[in-house]
Amino acid sequence: MYRELDFILLSGEFDTERALGPYYESHRFTVLSPGETTDVGFVLTGRPIGLGAGPGEQLLFRWNR
Repeated sequence: MYRELDFILLSGEFDTERALGPYYESHRFTVLSPGETTDVGFVLTGRPIGLGAGPGEQLLFRWNR
């Protein structure tokens, strides 16, 4: 569905207790460590925008380029 919509960025979060990082990495997602952020702004808006997960969660994302 996301390919049909020509997504640019697909992201989500999961609880650190679930240890889903290897699963998402096997599907070409980047999984950040707890508390880590990434800058998505320059690609989307030309300005810095930090994206991260809340306490006890990890962020995963994948760019469609």
